[in-house]
Amino acid sequence: MKQLLFIIIIIFPFWTSQRASFVNIYLESGTGRGTVAFQQTGQKGMVSFEYLDAGSYYLLVEFPQQRGKWIEEKPRQSTMTKAAYAPGKKTYYYQGTEGYFSIKFRGLRKIDSENFRPVFSEIRSEDGIKINVAQFQTHRKNGQIKIRVKKLTAGQFKRKAEKAEQDISTLSIQGIK
Repeated sequence: MKQLLFIIIIIFPFWTSQRASFVNIYLESGTGRGTVAFQQTGQKGMVSFEYLDAGSYYLLVEFPQQRGKWIEEKPRQSTMTKAAYAPGKKTYYYQGTEGYFSIKFRGLRKIDSENFRPVFSEIRSEDGIKINVAQFQTHRKNGQIKIRVKKLTAGQFKRKAEKAEQDISTLSIQGIK
């Protein structure tokens, strides 16, 4: 029993990643009406947008600057990938000057799965840089999307991005929404 407990204590820190608090998430209308909703992730790194009207939307994320092990990178961990998406896990992986993050999409209700597209484009403004991570459409009223944001280390990002099936940063044109 003590051996099992010892193994769990040793492996647990490598198995988990830390939730990202204070990440600004914007939901913008695809028809050019501007920002529809804004939320900041809480201590659990989660936000939820519910009761969405039928229409198209952009999901923009403004990541906070990370420090310490969340930003450090060793030569063996470098990768050209800026954003990757694992469709089976519905998880988006992002690497930027702010640090390394994963965004898990959950609770997709009344959203067309064919029209849910992970993208990568940087939108620069005087307020900072927002990253467009997804475009989607709700086909009926009361659509819903839940998001969980986690911090990753450089090593975690590289392993997850290599396993992901889609390198979004090579598929998307930067700077265009």
